[in-house]
Amino acid sequence: MEAAQADAVPFEPDGTQRLQWHVYILCGLVAFLDGFDTQAIGPAADAIAASIGIEIKDFGPVFSASQIGFLIGAMIFSALGDRFGRKRLLVAGTLIIAFSSLGTAFAGSYHELVAIRILAGLGLGGVTPLFISLASEFAPPALRARVVTMLWAAVPIGGMMGSFTSSVTLSQFGWQAIFFIGGGAPLLLVPALVFLLPESREVQRGSNDHGAPRLRVSPIGALFGEGRGVATLWLWLASWMIWMLLVVVGVWTPSLLQRAGWTIPMAALMLGLLNAGGVAGTFLIGAGLRYVPPQRALMLALIAAAAALVMLGTFAHSFAVVAVAASLAGFFSSAAGGCLLALSASLYPERVRATGVGWSLGFGKTGAVLGPLCVGLLLGFQWSTASIYSAIALPGLLAAVLVFLLSRTSTFRAAIKQ
Repeated sequence: MEAAQADAVPFEPDGTQRLQWHVYILCGLVAFLDGFDTQAIGPAADAIAASIGIEIKDFGPVFSASQIGFLIGAMIFSALGDRFGRKRLLVAGTLIIAFSSLGTAFAGSYHELVAIRILAGLGLGGVTPLFISLASEFAPPALRARVVTMLWAAVPIGGMMGSFTSSVTLSQFGWQAIFFIGGGAPLLLVPALVFLLPESREVQRGSNDHGAPRLRVSPIGALFGEGRGVATLWLWLASWMIWMLLVVVGVWTPSLLQRAGWTIPMAALMLGLLNAGGVAGTFLIGAGLRYVPPQRALMLALIAAAAALVMLGTFAHSFAVVAVAASLAGFFSSAAGGCLLALSASLYPERVRATGVGWSLGFGKTGAVLGPLCVGLLLGFQWSTASIYSAIALPGLLAAVLVFLLSRTSTFRAAIKQ
């Protein structure tokens, strides 16, 4: 059905196409920086831990700190964006990312680092539902799922660059250099966001004669109104499982591989391959949504990601197998994240879309907070690398079941046909 709809999309005037590409490119750059900051800390974790005087097994709360900030930012910024302007909140979130990344480089103690990473997560979580909802709003309805999923590819591209940059800078310039880069780039992007990115049309329609956004009833209740309650519940639970999987794989893979005997640069390289697989998977599966329903693609991607993670842990001492398994894990897990965002954006109407995406992300990030802490506990209990990766794979299988339940709701069926 979507293929037929896509073929029926009318030709857009040049001005409209130019505006759409401005939105896609700028939102993609924000997504890129989101991925860069999120993944940069993983390869640097051992060096940071040594610098502030803690053991790597105690680094779990640092990883979880940014996830706590993420869930708060995703929920607060999305609701504020739907009411007061998605563009202005996106600019504010980008500035927070910049200053918190620079602050990470100057953290001198464990408690300072945790506080700064909470702030970093606030910005990272705040911008994500906003760039997703803006890109979704300006995309033709028949292409929305593909645009959102392929936009998500910018996140693993940023993560891949963060991983590869870390592998180079760690030995030559120290771990602080990666965060100087991660802080400077968002500052350079802010002027482009201010002058080139349009404001949401929904917010513009809600403005008064003086251009100030008119206050409206909170959109949060709309996520459960009009028969959406059951669909929202399944979406949130699936998001919980998927984000636990995504974040744990990203932040703990370098340390788990080092525990299996890999050097820091080689572990960072494997994380880079994981992100490279994520780029390819998000683009290819995003393009494939022309032919495959997003819920079916998401279920298949989750099952395949779980299988790849089990393979990665089981053969952690084999360079060739780990390289393939890491690439496949990135391919399918990142594609799953993109498909999930596409489903979130499709489930809710435009007036509350940022809130719908943001609260789904926020709830999902509670799983992302718990996941790194659990891996730290498993390391403390002396679990093997293979056993830990098998445990990480389990949420992927559970998420596939939850997506199936979501796809059976009447609300989802009605929304996906629009």
